[in-house]
Amino acid sequence: MKKLIYNLFTLALTIVILSGCGPEGDPLIKPIKDGINSQNYTAALAWADTAIAKDPMNGTAYYYKGYAYSKMVTSEMNPENRITTYEKMRAALDKAEELYATAEEPTAESRNIVPLTLEAWSREHNEGIQYATNDSLMGTVEDPLGISIAHLVNATTINPDSTLSFDVLAQIYYMDSNYEGAATAMRTTIDLKNPGEASEYDRLSSYLTLQGKTEASVAALEEGLALYPDSLSLVQKIADGYFKVGETEKGLSVMKDLIDSDPGNARYHLVKGSNVYQRVLTLSDIEDKTDEVKEEIKTLTDVAEQSLLRAAELDDTNPITFNTLGVLYQNKSADLFDMRNNTLDNDEADRFDALAKEEATRAMVNYEKAVELDPENTQYWATLFRIYTTLDMREKAEEAMNKAGM
Repeated sequence: MKKLIYNLFTLALTIVILSGCGPEGDPLIKPIKDGINSQNYTAALAWADTAIAKDPMNGTAYYYKGYAYSKMVTSEMNPENRITTYEKMRAALDKAEELYATAEEPTAESRNIVPLTLEAWSREHNEGIQYATNDSLMGTVEDPLGISIAHLVNATTINPDSTLSFDVLAQIYYMDSNYEGAATAMRTTIDLKNPGEASEYDRLSSYLTLQGKTEASVAALEEGLALYPDSLSLVQKIADGYFKVGETEKGLSVMKDLIDSDPGNARYHLVKGSNVYQRVLTLSDIEDKTDEVKEEIKTLTDVAEQSLLRAAELDDTNPITFNTLGVLYQNKSADLFDMRNNTLDNDEADRFDALAKEEATRAMVNYEKAVELDPENTQYWATLFRIYTTLDMREKAEEAMNKAGM
């Protein structure tokens, strides 16, 4: 079927049977129309098959066969049971369109194929949206998202070129926690657009990640980044993806390229620091750490710290930068306190204790800057409360606790 042009604001289409059109006196077509007019669609389809058997090149017989299916499907209340009928409708209309293409003059029926298809498509598409967004309607059924998906699958069956329906279908699958369905629909959207938008490769990657398909997720990001090399979101996510699959050097290289493109961009340094430190946190969760992992944690922590400090130097108005630095220093402090608690050497214990408090103080300074910039953020106050408690600053801890609403 040719690509259909549609507009959501002009989809209130009404298709009427062209009783006065078509080959005058054609004995093959008249009984099909009569069956449709009397709402005896089974008879209409039987007459259509008879007409086609007698004249396989009769595009109008195929058109009314598709028309009969489009009317028949409305009597089926369960949208999941409509797909086979829609498949037959589309096949008949596709064949009619093919045959009309070789005709010397267009018929009224040939001009009605697109409106007829759009009417059926818009009905299913709009119903699908309603069952996913209209609270009143959603409350009338047991599985509104399942019904929404069924309507949208019907819409894409009727109009397989509809990037709009596939895009919405991906979103509804995601809402329904069907990440495989979401990824498949998003992949179709991208393939139909050829290429997709940067945000669509981003979404595809997210759906694949939710399935645990990290390598496929990275591949989707690589595909998108090749088209949109300036997309900060894709750069950030692909670096994170590389870190997750253990390709740390690739992740760092992506971050380096980003910063090299604009060294004075504070946000780029923040993205690098945040992503690298997220990798540190992931590695820190490993219970049995090898010396190699410990060394990687140390190296990446230093990289993250320097990137975040550079971000703060370039822009001292972003609370996220200072909060992330606070987290980094607080975790370093916690590790040093653990080392203090696990040593039997009193001198070593004193040294670790002093170092831990130094890092805790650095965390405090950065948390205080974060709450200064964003005083309504209760999460920031909560972390500040914990660091004040660590440093035995009771009055300040109580104030922070109140501000955090704890």
